[in-house]
Amino acid sequence: MRVEWATDQGSPERPNEDFVAAAAGAVVVLDGCGLPLGTDLGCVHGTAWYARSLGTRLLARMLDGLGPPAGSPVGPPEGAHRPGTRPLVARLAGAIADVAAAHRLSCDLRVPTTPAATVLALRLRGELVDYLVLADSTVLLEGGDGVREITGGRHYAAADPAVADAAIAGTVPAAELSRAVLLTDGATRLADMFGATDWAGLAALAVDPGPAGLIGRTREAERTDPRAARWPRTKIHDDATVAVCAFGR
Repeated sequence: MRVEWATDQGSPERPNEDFVAAAAGAVVVLDGCGLPLGTDLGCVHGTAWYARSLGTRLLARMLDGLGPPAGSPVGPPEGAHRPGTRPLVARLAGAIADVAAAHRLSCDLRVPTTPAATVLALRLRGELVDYLVLADSTVLLEGGDGVREITGGRHYAAADPAVADAAIAGTVPAAELSRAVLLTDGATRLADMFGATDWAGLAALAVDPGPAGLIGRTREAERTDPRAARWPRTKIHDDATVAVCAFGR
């Protein structure tokens, strides 16, 4: 699996609260929930820290134990061809618990505005691809039958590991996919807000001109509506991240 990605800060007034990271066979994309500046988060670290901390812990958990330990009996791979299996959910729950433990002593995690993030994760596991979508970021799965769009619901990763159960997650054969595209909501605007293209068109733009080019075209569209009159939105420019995963044949 080859991964190409780009990310861009939405405003100079705040750090990029998106996070993207990839390793051999796995990629994560997170979008920290950007609350108005000055909001009491009950946390001394901030939203960008939370997204980065959760993303790195989740990626490590996704990579851990992909193969059986030496000397262990060989059985069916994790989640292989079992209906309803969601192998990345437990990994996300563990990562959320890890981050909560890391700052519980210094921060008040009971505050409703405690740092939170959307989560996208994708992992190549042998001949299978595991995916997970939590909240309003999007995964596009592209194969011979077209482009499948997957966007989660209203639940965000924060301090409670149980929220991982709300994720949309599953496993598909890698042979059925040509590529997967992971996008935060700042990078899906051409399709779901501006109506400049559909999901298949957005997936094509992620390949040509590529992740950075897709974000650049989004910025161009945003600049034509600097007062958010044509397309009402709370942020003129949002943090935007695109990761393209290509599967070899």
